[in-house]
Amino acid sequence: MRRASLRHMNWKILKLLLIPVAVFLTAATRSLAQEAEVSAVEVTGSVPTGLRQDMPVGPYNQPEWTTERGFGTSRVYVRPPGTIEFNQFWTPEFKDGEEEHSFRDEVEIGLPYRLQLDLYQNWGIEEGDTVYRGWSLELRYALANWGKIPLNPTLYGEWNFNDEAPDKGELKLLLGETFGRRWNWAGNFTYEQEVSGEREQEFALSSALTYALIDQTLNAGVEMLWEHKTSKDTRSDPEIEFLVGPSINVRPTRNTFITAAPLFGITDDSPDYEVFVIAGFNFRFGGPAGPDEEGPSAPASMFGR
Repeated sequence: MRRASLRHMNWKILKLLLIPVAVFLTAATRSLAQEAEVSAVEVTGSVPTGLRQDMPVGPYNQPEWTTERGFGTSRVYVRPPGTIEFNQFWTPEFKDGEEEHSFRDEVEIGLPYRLQLDLYQNWGIEEGDTVYRGWSLELRYALANWGKIPLNPTLYGEWNFNDEAPDKGELKLLLGETFGRRWNWAGNFTYEQEVSGEREQEFALSSALTYALIDQTLNAGVEMLWEHKTSKDTRSDPEIEFLVGPSINVRPTRNTFITAAPLFGITDDSPDYEVFVIAGFNFRFGGPAGPDEEGPSAPASMFGR
């Protein structure tokens, strides 16, 4: 009976995993076919560093690398209007011989006026059981076009409509910048608050720095995550987690990516290690891009690799 129950559970997990994997592979195959037919890249304005991932795109003149999730723990800016990205998050956490797997299915939608709307479905695997955790709604607002304000601040608000846990609100300040040639940086300040129950509260700081090893294809670097957690009965005795580790971002095609950041715990309250994995693909909707979103075509060979 136990074996049959496990087989049934594993089949449910497999079905949940196969859907985003199949969609991802389909998008990757289609993108590869499109790229095989295209011998030029579209650019807007000048490219001071000579890197394609630094070229400005869209009406906000943001660098191309900001249009995907290039870091495991930190977010940057907003998507260009008229674009969508689908992301699959997988975050396994290992502590004291136990493990927990968290999953998020996300769609990001770039809106006008430097706004971005994100929708999530949240679920996980706890003690061998698949658990639905609820859904989330997120809205971002960039304070100005890219490069107009140092570190390009973006405001972020998220509400978690949890299934069997108290609802939770989340506020963030997103920062991001390109430093020198090939270096991309992100930093996030986070405040989370449960609205009932144990009224868990969290302050967090995350940061990431990566280097473009192969332009628009491979970035690698380091990430860190610091978290200060309390509940209504432990305000004076917080849990402090600090994790640090490598980060890698790979783009198999122009429209797909995989990001992984295995972080290792430093403090006693930290997990032994936690891995942040994101896979996604993006595309444009609403017809062809406008004149402010496209520039002249140039041979790919003119850009540094």
